[in-house]
Amino acid sequence: MYLCAHKQNKEKMKKIIGALSLVLLIGCSLSGNRKNDACNHSEWYGYVNICLPTIDGMKECRLHPRVQAFTQKYRESGPLLGYYLNDKTYQRIDSLGTFSFDNYFMLYGDYNRENYEATATDLPLMQQQLEQSLVGTNWQERGRQVEDVYNTLMIGQPAIIEKYSPCSDVLTMIVLMKYRQENGQESTVISAANCILVKKRLLNMAYYMAYDGGKTIDLLKERNDGAVQKLMQLNQ
Repeated sequence: MYLCAHKQNKEKMKKIIGALSLVLLIGCSLSGNRKNDACNHSEWYGYVNICLPTIDGMKECRLHPRVQAFTQKYRESGPLLGYYLNDKTYQRIDSLGTFSFDNYFMLYGDYNRENYEATATDLPLMQQQLEQSLVGTNWQERGRQVEDVYNTLMIGQPAIIEKYSPCSDVLTMIVLMKYRQENGQESTVISAANCILVKKRLLNMAYYMAYDGGKTIDLLKERNDGAVQKLMQLNQ
């Protein structure tokens, strides 16, 4: 009788283990599907596919003809992987380039780096080079390049007001700049310039907002850091 009870208990244990294994397999399958579903949009950077994050209140529109035309000169130096406009600007996307706008993200690369297998030691050097291009001795030449591409003139030297790391493999600079439009109107812009190491590739992500006091910086950092963290999580 003991042997029969032992055998029955053993059979029950096998069924329980089998059921638990099935639950674990289903759980892993669902988890994998959720991860794949999260990468709804992606872009190739050299031989690496980069998943593009969804940013609340914004539309990714890099392939729109007006965006392609607006960023044509800029894309001569590197591929544009993502271009995000807020909902208000997106409603006027068919006339992009005929009016000034802010509150947008750009995710972009460099043709010279797209197939370079980078490591964490390359990230500080990348940020140093970006900083030099912004506030180095050749900032006036940089201003002329901006004017050629965006029909604006950079007035005075940009100011880097903060440097920090919002998450692993990301270095961020908060930069304050002043521009003059073609119509003579001046505007002050605050931006988050991110240097990113993802999938052994070096990328830049920039977020621009019109400057309206210190509260703008807090809002910029909050939105920027959230978007950067989504990008990194999608591409783990």
